[in-house]
This record gives sequence, C-alpha cells and structure tokens, in this order.
Amino acid sequence: MSDDTWAGVRERVLRIAGHPGADKVFGARGHGFRFAPVLDEEQLRALEADLGIGLPAQYRSFLLHVGGGGAGPDYGLMTPVLGDDGWQWTGIGLTYPAQPTTAEFAGRPFVAEALQNEIAALDAQEPQRDAHATEDEFLHAHAAWDARYEELYDAQEAGAVFLGEQGCGYASLLVMTGPHRGAMWEDLRPADGGIEPTGHGFARWYRNWLERTEQQLGVTPPARTG
Repeated sequence: MSDDTWAGVRERVLRIAGHPGADKVFGARGHGFRFAPVLDEEQLRALEADLGIGLPAQYRSFLLHVGGGGAGPDYGLMTPVLGDDGWQWTGIGLTYPAQPTTAEFAGRPFVAEALQNEIAALDAQEPQRDAHATEDEFLHAHAAWDARYEELYDAQEAGAVFLGEQGCGYASLLVMTGPHRGAMWEDLRPADGGIEPTGHGFARWYRNWLERTEQQLGVTPPARTG
C-alpha cells in the first residue's frame, strides 16, 4: 500500500451515506455510514503507550486521516477511547458493537494460531462418564477440563482488537502483536471454528468493503489524480 492509501476514502464513504439504497447495504443500520472523530497525534501516542507497541501503520493512518471508528465492514468499526481505566476499543456510535478490548489486552502476545493445536488436543480429551468410577470423580474431572478449555479459549483473543461485529457472534479482529501484526483475522468460534486469518491487511480489508459497497449501489468512485 502506498502513502496515499486513504486519499479520498472518507469522502467516498460519506457520499455513499446520502445515496438511495444505502440503508439496504448489509450492516448499514449498525453504523449509518458515520465516522467517529479522527484521533490526533497526541491521542495516538497515548493509545500506543497503553498498548505498549506502535499501532499497525495502515490502521494508525486510518485513525489519523479517515475516522476513529464507525463506518466500515459489516456493522462498523469499534473506536478507541480513553476511559477511567485507560484506552479501550468500544462500540460508541454503533448499534451492534463487538466486544470491547482494552489496550493492555491487545498489547499482549498474539497466540491464537499457536493455541489451535493445543485446543484441538484438549477437545479430544474431554472426560467421559464411563471412564470414571463415580459421578463425583467424573464431575470433578470434567470441571477441571472445562476450566482449562475456557482458559485456552479466551487466551486466543489476546494480542488483537475486536474491531467489528459481523453478526451472529462472528467478529473481525485486527492483530496488534507478533508476526501477524496488522493482519485481519476472523473469530469463527460460534460455528465451532477458530480464530482464522482472512489473508488481508487492514487497508485491503477496508477498501474491499468500500469497493463492494460502491458496486452494489452503482456508485462510481472519483478518478484518482496524480
């Protein structure tokens, strides 16, 4: 992606907001093609201080030049805001927000990929009643197994931001740390899947949505100059 990745993007999204049929676009009732205010450099640096690492470049530039959240794929983008307990991504302005993410949690190591084999192995080891002499032994073993499963299940979320709600419990995540930093992943756990890569960075993921929306509504994007 070049330095002008976001040139004209905000204007294109706002133009869609007034187009006939915009309310029929999937997710539009969640964000209304409205943006949260952009963040300034001072706010970005404060957010990065809580995060413990610099924001992925494409996303940082978006926050600075396009919007802090709001209009975007599915039901819209979560917005980083400063609260009493530090920075966190919240669903301000969204009808159907994703779960909030604190900057501290997003700055932890991203281990979803590494945990998948461990979770699969644990799943195959679920205690069975006929393998235990008494009901109490079975319940005790299953409670311990269930606690470990929940621990690993939740640990998959560390190192990423729940950036948007897709519907039915599915979510889009932006990875903040590790070798996948800046990549978009999807939480497919409601369908018994895992947290999986989309194959796109933030900018391509966002621009794909914008281009699909323009095509759906028959909106011709302005010609790029230069």
